Amino acid sequence: MKRFVTIFLTLALLAGLLAVPAGAADTALHTAAKKAAAFAVSELSHPGAADDWAVIGVVRGGFDAPENWTDSYYRALAAKVLSTGGVLSKTRLTEYARVILGLTAIGEDPANVAGYNLLAALSDYDAATQPGVTSAAYVLLALDCGNYEIPKTEAGKTQATREMYVDFMLGKQLSDGGWAIGAEEADPDVTAMVLQALAPYQSNTAVKNAVSLGVERLSALQNDDGGYTSWGYTSSESCSQVVLTLCALGISMDDSRFVKNGHSVLDKLLTYQLSDGSFCHEDSFDTYATMQALCALSAAVRQQSGKSAFFTMTDVRKNAHTPQSGVAAHTAQVEALPAFSDISGHANEQAIKALAAYGIVNGMTKTAYAPDAGLTRAQFAKIVVGSLGLTPEYRGTFKDVAEAAWYAPFVDTAAAYGIVNGVGDGKFNPDGAITVQEAATMTARAAALCGIDTALNHPDAVLSAYRDASRISSWAKASVAYCASSGLWASGEAAITPSRQISRGEIAQMLYGLLLSANLLQ
Repeated sequence: MKRFVTIFLTLALLAGLLAVPAGAADTALHTAAKKAAAFAVSELSHPGAADDWAVIGVVRGGFDAPENWTDSYYRALAAKVLSTGGVLSKTRLTEYARVILGLTAIGEDPANVAGYNLLAALSDYDAATQPGVTSAAYVLLALDCGNYEIPKTEAGKTQATREMYVDFMLGKQLSDGGWAIGAEEADPDVTAMVLQALAPYQSNTAVKNAVSLGVERLSALQNDDGGYTSWGYTSSESCSQVVLTLCALGISMDDSRFVKNGHSVLDKLLTYQLSDGSFCHEDSFDTYATMQALCALSAAVRQQSGKSAFFTMTDVRKNAHTPQSGVAAHTAQVEALPAFSDISGHANEQAIKALAAYGIVNGMTKTAYAPDAGLTRAQFAKIVVGSLGLTPEYRGTFKDVAEAAWYAPFVDTAAAYGIVNGVGDGKFNPDGAITVQEAATMTARAAALCGIDTALNHPDAVLSAYRDASRISSWAKASVAYCASSGLWASGEAAITPSRQISRGEIAQMLYGLLLSANLLQ
């Protein structure tokens, strides 16, 4: 008896020495998550349309990011939707699902992006389920992330319901309790994805039983080191999917079912993190692995903080784009796109084409836009009034703007809305050149009219990235900082060059970005 007690006490002491204190584990998680988020932000100073997972991971984790960091992501998505006529993919609805998750995470409405309802594609049951259970799972996650109603599908297509998607996944469960694609034995990644989608439906007995079997199988698939093997490979992505699943189901990271030899799946995931905060797939850096790990760590941080699940985004504050009275969206494109011969390959080509298609900008001639030519104050007034859909009206505001001048109604309207000012002594100087800082100031005023909050908490921090920030006039600093932080101007540039005359192409780019941000191109 004495020998048994001695052995028991010795084992208890060893267990205490080997155990990681809860506080230390929490610290390790938060440190790793912040490093992963910092890496994503540093690599993506202005996120693009393909950077959904990075944006979702950073935003849902509540990690630090520059002001207006998500603006360029939304603009890039809106531009893509606009250029493709609302078609993100003809065969893969997961493309829509991923974008819907990204838009919902940043508070934007996926039912109205450049005038297109991206939720509509998810109403096609056959298209959603034909690729398999992972497609159906992501479609359901996208619908549920914002508690969206499923739109009516097009004639001749099978109308989807949530119940149909759930039943489809239940029908694909394997005899071992898990799920796979093209195999008879469960795959951890596929099983994890399906369980994430089914998590909100456990009030249904059939779903609850299926989830219970799935969790049991996922536990059995775990390796001795806490990780997982999928298709013969061990990787961080498998760990990330399981972490997301445990969070979705409200299962603790240290649940005994998912701790093998003292190693949890979160412990194993953290072993894949590199010194710069990124993650490797197996043994080298991988972008997709990094973004999936970021999402998993964000989910774990949310779980520890008692917040809603990672994909349950009903806690997100919706962005309300409420333009001032008079500002109108553009819905009708011109019938024939002007054939400008001098914009092919130009940095501002897409912006010029888009604004020309809406009749907002004109060329210097029928065949030339002159993208590198300077812009006069009168020309800017015309473009900005047209961009905001304002009704041009002559008001006799300036001494040097005659009623008969072609630009008179545009100048007066821009002045009436506070977008442009005179130069003193009752004059406007219509032929004067527009500088970069003047264009930024006028664009920021136009943004405010579109219902966009242009105020920054730390404008000086934004401008410190540019070597000539000290040359910006005091009256223009706040506006230049807004345009720079939101990616409307100087994205990737080392200098602002505030007193340089801005070009016609650059103005088109700034206003195109503004209209996309305000969702005024439809």
